[in-house]
Amino acid sequence: MASYRLDELAQRVGGVVRGNPQRLLSGVATLEDAGADDLSFLTNRRYRAAALHSAAGALLVARGTDLAGRDLLEVEEPYPALARILELYHPPAPPRPGVSPDASVAEDVRLGEGATIEPFAVVAPGCELGAGVVVGAGAVVGAGCRIGDGSELRPGVVLYPGTEVGSRCLLHSGVVLGADGYGFATSKGRHIKIRQVGKVVVEDEVEIGANSCVDRAMLGETRIGEGSKIDDLVMVAHGVRLGPHALLAAQAGIAGSSRIGRHATLAGQAGVAGHLKLGDEVIVAAKSAVFADIEGHSFVAGIPAVDHRRWKRSQSIVQKLPKLREELRRLAAQIAELERRLEEEE
Repeated sequence: MASYRLDELAQRVGGVVRGNPQRLLSGVATLEDAGADDLSFLTNRRYRAAALHSAAGALLVARGTDLAGRDLLEVEEPYPALARILELYHPPAPPRPGVSPDASVAEDVRLGEGATIEPFAVVAPGCELGAGVVVGAGAVVGAGCRIGDGSELRPGVVLYPGTEVGSRCLLHSGVVLGADGYGFATSKGRHIKIRQVGKVVVEDEVEIGANSCVDRAMLGETRIGEGSKIDDLVMVAHGVRLGPHALLAAQAGIAGSSRIGRHATLAGQAGVAGHLKLGDEVIVAAKSAVFADIEGHSFVAGIPAVDHRRWKRSQSIVQKLPKLREELRRLAAQIAELERRLEEEE
């Protein structure tokens, strides 16, 4: 692993050194695990004491952070800077272009320059893979799929026929794109399958976490907007339109035909019912359930999801309910005693 001086790191991330610019750092570690040769980071005030006592050689911090006696690398945005620094210390292993003899690739598949097809992967007829595409071991690319330049399918990914993936996308193991949407018509007590003849379109620079699923539309397309980031174990149902740069955390789910705006965020285990519209920059708190349209720039929480301030007030009341019940019982007993005395006086 390469080592970098603190001033070299500052140059790479547009930061400023406070302390010894010549300090040599050989890696990045947490505040607890860092040693004298490591860079660590402080991005949350609650860890200030830990930062002061950390054995780290230097700390990545936001501009204006006061940690007397420590060598600091100050930046405007610590998290993006940390991402760039981690890339320096842990560059991804370069793929080995070419088609493994253990892979199955149809004769008419169009492979871009530098594409990699790993062992036991299957690429069906009519597919088009761009330059630098990596199809991991055991992945399956169905007939007529298109994958843009620089995208990577990790081992075990499945693209059903007709799926389109943009450029510079990353699909982690177990991702399934284009499976049938959950569409059935019930008649006389029996569930009749509705053919799902649409497709899935994933735009550029999307990342989808392990074991997440995006279903094909019944008609038309299910679309994942440019730059969106989807966590593990997420479900996006048929006909959903996810706007650009959305964030879906683990176990979030979106039911069929809903429309989610740009830069929207669904926290862990949040759910959205079908045929709804969520505006731009909407935030849905963890474990919340959305059953109605949400205007843009809203922050909602709860079941059903409401404005988060209203939800917090209601939760505050809920916490007081046991005490209020006891108070009501006491008042009821006092009233009953007063009534008994009035009856005796009469």
